[in-house]
Amino acid sequence: MSPQKQLVSGSQIEEWLKDWGSQLKQKGSLILIGSGGLLWHAHQRNIQHPLPDGSMDVDPITQDEEIAELGYFAIMGSDFEKKHGWHVNLMPASALEELPDGWGARAAEIIHGNLKVTVPDPEDLLVPKLRRNEPRDRKHARWARENGLVQSIEKIETLARTRRNQPPS
Repeated sequence: MSPQKQLVSGSQIEEWLKDWGSQLKQKGSLILIGSGGLLWHAHQRNIQHPLPDGSMDVDPITQDEEIAELGYFAIMGSDFEKKHGWHVNLMPASALEELPDGWGARAAEIIHGNLKVTVPDPEDLLVPKLRRNEPRDRKHARWARENGLVQSIEKIETLARTRRNQPPS
């Protein structure tokens, strides 16, 4: 069974985070990167336009065992994916190294029940996407610009090139 790509709305992210926050027995935290983070920001700004070429997963980073366990039960092929049309792809903390320096100072935070969620700024989230430069990632960057999540894709592309020790053009 190939992964589904039905994650297109920020409300899906918000519902998932609220659900996990209500399930946790103790306080925990995660950092949400990737398209899920972009959708979360869109939801906070009441942006209703669906993400083009929908995402198949969310990419949380956590050091909390209880949250990781929830993630393991929501992987590709899980009942969670069958229900929601997307899955959870737990990421290692090293994925944060792909974000620009100082990302934490620009990140947003929200608490849902026992879950503290940190979401990097949309510009910071797009740096690794534009570094990969895959067609789907470029669509997501255009969507973010068209919906006012970022002002300039060119600025983010420069950050993406510079981060790989390439001089800005």
